[in-house]
Amino acid sequence: MPGLTGGIPGPAAVVPGPPELAALYERAIPQKDGLCGPFWGALVLSAFGRPAEAEAVALRAGTVLAEGDPERWLPPGAVPRTDYRVPLPTTRDGTLAGTSATGLARAVEELSEGEISVLPVAGPWSAEAVVGLIEVSSATPGCVLVANCRTGRLWGSRADPKLLLAHLLGGAGAVPAPDWDVGHFVQLVAAVRGPGGTLVAVRDTYPGLGWGGHHLQPAGAVAAALDRDDGAEGGVLCLCPPSEAGALRARLEAAGRGLRHWDNGTPDGWRRGG
Repeated sequence: MPGLTGGIPGPAAVVPGPPELAALYERAIPQKDGLCGPFWGALVLSAFGRPAEAEAVALRAGTVLAEGDPERWLPPGAVPRTDYRVPLPTTRDGTLAGTSATGLARAVEELSEGEISVLPVAGPWSAEAVVGLIEVSSATPGCVLVANCRTGRLWGSRADPKLLLAHLLGGAGAVPAPDWDVGHFVQLVAAVRGPGGTLVAVRDTYPGLGWGGHHLQPAGAVAAALDRDDGAEGGVLCLCPPSEAGALRARLEAAGRGLRHWDNGTPDGWRRGG
């Protein structure tokens, strides 16, 4: 599995995406309420030279917004953001709200007009499966990993650096409580191996999480968040140039990763007729 050491898992593997992605991200955060999936879809489309708004992705993906108190789905300290450019469908039924992973993948491929391929990677998940995916993807130019997970199984986003270092060295400590507990889309940016454990760098949609929206998570915590344990599934969308998709697919299959879509508990808007 290729890391930064040219084919052998090394101490670090980075999947930064297109060069413009980081700057676009800084201008886009925080996400608008209920649009975490479309946030990443629009960001990646724009980084690939196909400028798009999150609302356009949401409409194509079949996103439905939840009605009610935003404190039910915002992380602590986040301020509601409802400055939508166009009206979006809403529902009082929380089981119907959100963005399906299949809808997001479809929206990105269609809006890119063939400029972006999306490979869906589903479970089962383990710490090594998460790290292996990052290491495999690090060899793909322009690749972006968008993970669909449950935040309640992650560590708190501002873990003490001493605890993070102890994890890399194989030590233990009190696990910081998660910031919130919802289904969510984030970017997996890098993996750093230590002699006793591995940390995954996560780029989030709210600047109040971690440090400017970036936080470090044990690979096992990311695996648990992808497994969810709430009756739904999680997974990772690998977005890349079509010219790289065949090679990435082959590397993923060689690494034993199943390429299929998953059910994150939100109905696909098109199957719903929306």
